Amino acid sequence: MGQYRVRFAKGSKYQAELDSQCSTSMCHNSPASTSPPESNCPISSKSITPKPHHTKSRFGCKQCRLRRVKCDETFPVCLRCQRRGSVCLASYKPAKWHTEMPWLSDMIVLDSWPRDSALDKRLVQHWVEQTSQLWSIDRNNNPLSLPVLQHLTTSPSLLHAIQSVSAGHENYFNNSGLQTCLEERGRALKLVREELRDATSIPVSSMLTIFLLGTSSPWIQSDSWGKEHLDGARALIKVMLSRKGIREESLTQFLLGWYLYWDMTCSFLDDPENNSHLSTSDILQSVQLDGDLFHPIIGFSSTLYAQVADVGRYCRRILEQQPQDPEFEETMEEQLVQWCPRDDDKCLHDLSLAYRNHGLLMLYQTCHRLPDPMRLIIDPCDDDGSEGLIVGTENVVRSYALEIIRMVLEIPLNEPCANFQSMPLLSAAAELTSEDSALREDVIVQFKALYSTDRVLVHLQSIDLLQELWNLRDCGVVMSWMELSLANGFGKIDLPEMER
Repeated sequence: MGQYRVRFAKGSKYQAELDSQCSTSMCHNSPASTSPPESNCPISSKSITPKPHHTKSRFGCKQCRLRRVKCDETFPVCLRCQRRGSVCLASYKPAKWHTEMPWLSDMIVLDSWPRDSALDKRLVQHWVEQTSQLWSIDRNNNPLSLPVLQHLTTSPSLLHAIQSVSAGHENYFNNSGLQTCLEERGRALKLVREELRDATSIPVSSMLTIFLLGTSSPWIQSDSWGKEHLDGARALIKVMLSRKGIREESLTQFLLGWYLYWDMTCSFLDDPENNSHLSTSDILQSVQLDGDLFHPIIGFSSTLYAQVADVGRYCRRILEQQPQDPEFEETMEEQLVQWCPRDDDKCLHDLSLAYRNHGLLMLYQTCHRLPDPMRLIIDPCDDDGSEGLIVGTENVVRSYALEIIRMVLEIPLNEPCANFQSMPLLSAAAELTSEDSALREDVIVQFKALYSTDRVLVHLQSIDLLQELWNLRDCGVVMSWMELSLANGFGKIDLPEMER
């Protein structure tokens, strides 16, 4: 029968007696031993060398897993991908604390849904934790996260729109993994058409489906920017605003602010002869009903985004060989130069200024409007009232571009507003010359990191466009990024399977 040894707490008189007995026993049994006695009375006097501890990479990126090498799991770009200069397809670490959603199993309405409209809890959970963050500049104020779930009962199409975008986001919107995304998108389109049959009783929540389908169109199909969805949204907003009392609803306010951002990002792409545009003043008046409160997508920049949208549409008309309007150009330039953000947060403040400069660059790039060659650059938002004299038209344009790049690169990628920086970054990077090789590389690295962060293909499209534009500029061919985009017909890009 084996012997058992009892141990007492360290410092106990009983343990001291046992240690003494153990030492005496060792001396009697091994008189020739020269090893010092140990207080713990080891079973064997042989030294045991501990094996080196290897930590497995549980959430390594796809590139490291394919190469069968350990990933350090640095987010958004691991160190190995940084050294290779490749796009890092990171794996999301599951949240330590999952939000309980009892409605997923308790909602009675789920029983009445058709079998082909099944709810995928995994995709909905991914939406709440990850995908919904693409549309918010404030992580703690995101109506598209948990708050959006209450609208699933009034708009069945919304669930499938959510699951479609979530499925695409899981697979980095790569063509080889879009089957579920496209299937869910088809179901959402079918159901939203049914919801829109009666124009007098269209639920406001159905607008969420249209906005999600429209804004995600270029992520799924690179030659589309969601024109049909944007036109449909404009028509429905007109109907919605004609109803009494609906403007004051929180969901309506959210949709109108979202529309201002969506309209601004697509303003240059839209047909200049399109008559479906909404009255900017009417939209601004509706958004600012509550004293211009903070909006989860546009912050306090509703007026700025409306102005940049007007500049984008005007630039498109000029590129279509329509006559210029010097009075309009002068008015817009003055308004943009004098605009000042209200955001106290530095990242949001810099992002707003980046969009301000983006509007000015579009005006100069497309309309060939020459800013005052001896302009006194004054930032009305600087507390110290600093100012600087910049001589030369090209230097004025370059100063705006470099300011955008500086501000954007200083925004940490873990900030929610980092998802919104691609447009001003593209506009500014288009002004870089062959002498700015280091800055060009920084911009490419930033776009790759943005894709690793939010998985939106627009960032990789921007890299392709910039590299083509820089090659043309280095050969003496001067074009704006907007001119090149139109010349390419918003062409598709060939995505690699894992590396770029």
